[in-house]
Amino acid sequence: MYSSCTVCQAGQQCPAQRGFTLLEALLVLLVLGVLLALAVPGMTDLQARYRLQAEAGAFRNSLVLARTEALRRQQRVTLCARASDAPRCDSQGAWQNGWWVFADDNDNAALDAGEAVIETHAPLTSGVHVGAKATVKGYFSYGAEGRSETLTDAFIAGTWRFCRVDSPGGWQVVVNAMGKPRVEAYEAQVCP
Repeated sequence: MYSSCTVCQAGQQCPAQRGFTLLEALLVLLVLGVLLALAVPGMTDLQARYRLQAEAGAFRNSLVLARTEALRRQQRVTLCARASDAPRCDSQGAWQNGWWVFADDNDNAALDAGEAVIETHAPLTSGVHVGAKATVKGYFSYGAEGRSETLTDAFIAGTWRFCRVDSPGGWQVVVNAMGKPRVEAYEAQVCP
């Protein structure tokens, strides 16, 4: 016959079974629940910060793509803010609506019919704002040599700041005079 306790020597008592009672298990679950409730808000903020960094990184990647395509195609390639109502550029620079990367055949920094769209980026996550310096408010172009340039072929540099209203920090994409972009953290003073 099988017994629930281990086989004991003759005349010895089997040791008592060890385990958790229902009350002990519920107490552990209660403590874990409280700790989880305390950790979730911090994790939400961390997740929002990484999402914001990913948006800035995607913008940087689009700039790198535009530069690469300008060199490959040996022509001007432009990145511009998308208009929310039509497939055209937004001269007011509403970058949070997304952006276009396109081969700018007529060098006017506007997406015209027949120009090849290289990349289309969807609108940014809700709550993300992008502020741009006046020089790069609506567009940014790369010439055939891979250098950033204005419509008059002068060099151009720029900064786009990605921020959230509910976060003190943000990420900025900075392009130097040679056209090389980088992403860096910054402390947001005011996010629109």
